[in-house]
Amino acid sequence: MSYFTLGTWVVGLAIVVSVAGAVVGLACLRQSMLSATSWFRMIWRTAAAVSFAGTGTWLPIFITMLGLGPDGPGVIRFDLPRLTLSMAIVVAVTLAALLLLGARATLPQLALACAVAGAGVAVMHVLMVSDLTVQGSVRTSPFAIAAVAVLSLVLVAATLAGTLRTRTLPGLTAVAVAFAVANAGVHYLGLAGVSVRLDHTAAMPTGSDLFSMFVPLFVLGTLTLAVPITAVLVAPDRKASQASASVPVADFAR
Repeated sequence: MSYFTLGTWVVGLAIVVSVAGAVVGLACLRQSMLSATSWFRMIWRTAAAVSFAGTGTWLPIFITMLGLGPDGPGVIRFDLPRLTLSMAIVVAVTLAALLLLGARATLPQLALACAVAGAGVAVMHVLMVSDLTVQGSVRTSPFAIAAVAVLSLVLVAATLAGTLRTRTLPGLTAVAVAFAVANAGVHYLGLAGVSVRLDHTAAMPTGSDLFSMFVPLFVLGTLTLAVPITAVLVAPDRKASQASASVPVADFAR
């Protein structure tokens, strides 16, 4: 199976979108740690889950799958309900994980949140990798699935821990870039475990062509960043209050 039928620019676009979504999502998470009430904390973390998991994690993987093609004449189709389910799962599970962090995000809370969010990202990767159908048969290596699950947990844990330790925008951007590159790497690792056997005597694959969904999903995904970006920009500067108050996750961030 070929991964770059449209060229390697697809990977670059996916990483740029992932960095943008991750930066906004992680900034919202940091802002939630400064929220004085549980209501505003919930709002910030909902925005973080949509931006980070939806635009920063799921949409880039969708973009990279535009370049998939069989080695030989044939077409690849995707199951739209399963694609939608993968997006819903990763956003919902990520939100649940962020809510588990609480107001101060102690070490046990961080560990639990990382496990939950990592599981959500792993399920998303597995669903998206196993979503394709061809005129023939598709097999997915269980070893690749296991590797994707483990690496997703490690990736999310490192990203959340790095975010809660970071105090500056450049630092947060560095965490987002590392996440975007690693997220793409995990996805291609999963794809490496997929083998396609074309059989032109078999029935044509059913499902959807990703190109028909690309423009509306891309526009919707980027528009979802507008509200949290505006909210972060107009949020009050609380550096002064941070200096005199205890900083969240101070127990393990040192």
